Amino acid sequence: MEGLVVNFVNIYAPTTSPKRQQFYQRVSDFLGTLDSHECLVLGGNFNTILEEWDRSGAELSPAAANILREIVEYHFLVDVWCDHHPDDTSTFTFVRVEAHRSHHSRLDRIYLSRFHLSQAHSSNIRPAPFSDHHLATLTASLRAERLGPAYWHFNNSLLEDEGFVTSFWEF
Repeated sequence: MEGLVVNFVNIYAPTTSPKRQQFYQRVSDFLGTLDSHECLVLGGNFNTILEEWDRSGAELSPAAANILREIVEYHFLVDVWCDHHPDDTSTFTFVRVEAHRSHHSRLDRIYLSRFHLSQAHSSNIRPAPFSDHHLATLTASLRAERLGPAYWHFNNSLLEDEGFVTSFWEF
């Protein structure tokens, strides 16, 4: 797309723990074959969580969660919805009601390469008809950067990071 290669990878992870670990290992192997300079959009039903607040209850497969966490870190991926809604810990994509009790999780996510995050304009979680999962959406303009006059952008939240401020002053 306009000189930018975008890899869209859709995930539907198994619901059982041993199969999920094997699945994530295969995903990791596949993602390792992609060029790290290309844009990666990884989305779908991960059937696992990485943050405690993403589920009512403990993660049922910490080993699979660790593999997914390694994938996210190694490929510099960002959960777009979390980035856009950092204070919202009560929106979930899966709800199950049984025995007068509800279980809810945020199993459906969209990850985007950190280097292309500035091109993500909005993200939402919306109810989907005829499904027990909600729809995770992302609106982005993925295009190759054109050379020419540019502005330098600075993430002001770094000013609150003591390590960054210290290294900046030492520099």
